[in-house]
This record gives sequence, structure tokens and C-alpha cells, in this order.
Amino acid sequence: MGTPSPGWDSLVRQTAESARHRRRHKRQRRARRMLWLLTCVTTGVLAAIALFILHISRVPTAAQPTALTLSQGTTSAAHRVSAKHASRPAVTRPQVTDVTSGLSYRLLSSPWRSGCPSDLITPEFNWSAGENAVAGHVTISGSVVDWHGVACSGELQQQFAYARPADLKPTAMNLLNAIGPAYYSGVPHSRTVEKNSAMRVSGHQAWIVKFRMDYRHGASHGLTWRTELGAVVVVDRGTTGAPAVFYVSVPGNLGTQKVTTLVKSLRLSSQS
Repeated sequence: MGTPSPGWDSLVRQTAESARHRRRHKRQRRARRMLWLLTCVTTGVLAAIALFILHISRVPTAAQPTALTLSQGTTSAAHRVSAKHASRPAVTRPQVTDVTSGLSYRLLSSPWRSGCPSDLITPEFNWSAGENAVAGHVTISGSVVDWHGVACSGELQQQFAYARPADLKPTAMNLLNAIGPAYYSGVPHSRTVEKNSAMRVSGHQAWIVKFRMDYRHGASHGLTWRTELGAVVVVDRGTTGAPAVFYVSVPGNLGTQKVTTLVKSLRLSSQS
């Protein structure tokens, strides 16, 4: 066998070098692919973690502390408002105080003024306190007189029999039947009873009869209103004295809702 020439050795070395280069290139490509794959996996994991954290931050349990804080703040604010209102002094309105009957009730604003008109005093009705307002002028038997809205109080007179609380209802009706001819006979009218029921005044048994007067031909007498609302209230005072009586009558042009306002404001003093 012959000895290899130098050219053959060079060719062998080049072939071996080329093979090593290809193997190194393949390893580098695999390394780059692995690095790229690892990068993608890492990025995906980080993205998943970020989404998980975002989801956790949005669940209701995470919002509860904020809601609780707001609730506590609202409660605290409500407490401050309540405390503010509680610190305000109670509104006191002018009152009519009847020391004879023990009744007190609201004194309405102008044109109402203190005092029960003296021409309402009769043998059957002796009012000891009250208030009134002029509703207009009425012609009765050729004379022009003032027509009042009134709220008057006093003790039940002896002409009206009364023995016990069971007598409250008939006594109230007897008073109403006596008031009609005493105060309304000058102008033709019709009367309707709108309420006839028991009530309480400062814990005492009482009875109210609410009525309406209709003046169909009132204009011929100078009336500028068609109706008038009134009420009679009788309050039992036990053994301390005769029952207390409250009478109110308000023409339409003075606001008939004032009847309810006055009745609701009725109080009976503890001394009575």
C-alpha cells in the first residue's frame, strides 16, 4: 500500500472541520430554539400570574372593606345629622291657655287674635278663653255685623246634664244642637255632621262632633264663602271639675283646615 499525499491529509482535515462546524451550528440552533421556547413559556406564565392577580383584585371580597368603610362613614354622617337636629330647640308656637277649663291650644297667626268674641257669651255658653278672626261682614235683620271665625273654650254649663264619660257623646250632640240656633240662625243654612267619635286629649276621654254649615243663599246676606267647618269637643276631667268644652268654627275664606290644626293641638293641663 502506498503513503498518503499531503493533499489527502488536508482534505481529511477540512472534512473533519466542516463536520465539527455543522455540529456546532446545530447545537447553537437548538440552544436558540430552547432559549426562545423558554422565553415564551416564561412570558406565558408571567401573563397568567398577572391575569390571576387582576382577577383576585376584582372579586367582591376585595371590595368589602371599601363598602364597609363607606357604610361606617354614612352611619357616622347620619349620626352627626341626627345629633345636629337633636340639638335644635323645640319649636314653640303661641298658645291660648284657658285656666278655667284647663285646656290649651294653638294661637293661629294673623289675622287671628287672642280672645273669644263677647257676643258669643250666652246663658248656655260662658267661654273663658279663645281666639278669633274676622271673616267678613254679614247683613242680619238690616244690620251689618262682623262674622268671625272662632275657637273658644270653657267649662260645661249646668244646663247640660253630665255624670260620667258615657255621657260624652250625647253631651257633645246637645251642645251642637244648642250652638246652631245661638250662632247661625241669622243666615239660612243647612248642617251636616261629618264626624262623631271618641278621642283623647292628654290621655283624658273626650268626644268630638265635626260639622259643616252650607250657606246656599249666603251671598244675599253678604257672605263671600259658601261653607263653614266647625267642631265641638267635650273632655272629661274626672273628679277635678265639670267637663271642658272646645268650640271651633272656621269660614271657608279663612281656611277650614285650621279646624283640624286646632283640634290636634288641644291639651289638658295636669292640674285639671
